[in-house]
Amino acid sequence: MTSRACSKTMQMMVAGPGKGLLLAALLALAAPVAAQTNQAAKGRGPIANTPDQTIKGTAMAVEGDLLTINGTAVRLMGIDAPDPGQKCRNRYGHELDCFKVATAVLANMVKGEEVTCTVTEQDRTGEKKGECRVRGVDLGAAMVSRGWAFQYASLSPAYQKGEAYAQSKRMGLWAGQVEKPWQWRSRQLRETAK
Repeated sequence: MTSRACSKTMQMMVAGPGKGLLLAALLALAAPVAAQTNQAAKGRGPIANTPDQTIKGTAMAVEGDLLTINGTAVRLMGIDAPDPGQKCRNRYGHELDCFKVATAVLANMVKGEEVTCTVTEQDRTGEKKGECRVRGVDLGAAMVSRGWAFQYASLSPAYQKGEAYAQSKRMGLWAGQVEKPWQWRSRQLRETAK
């Protein structure tokens, strides 16, 4: 599929019609990245004192990197999507609420699908983190390879190729101007501290 066709697919996905076919196309695009992620994940093993936990069911996107599955919140491990209030610009220079767009993309991927999450970590605040899949495709890989989230390289290099692909094809957030979420958060803290 060409980058023009991918962009057109994403525009239609955000707009809404034909979601089933678009989900299938999106998941097919993410399959090569998911295979790479599987190989990287095999070497990591469980996090100390946190046995792997599997959660299956209907999911709802809360953010571009956060789902709730049957009421349990799970953050997609190894990625970072735009935060609430974060704005970006599309290829034409128009401002977008990139938080809402990234959340809508993830919502379309999980809508009407069974989601399986393997939770491998729980942070000090109790937030669960793990890998979530739809039809065997890693949702983190799909978000990064389509350009709607960034790999969190300091946490995991698993999505490096997917991000390089999205950036080279100027897909999703890479089509215009956006700050990486962790940079945006740091800037917000600095501005608030003034």
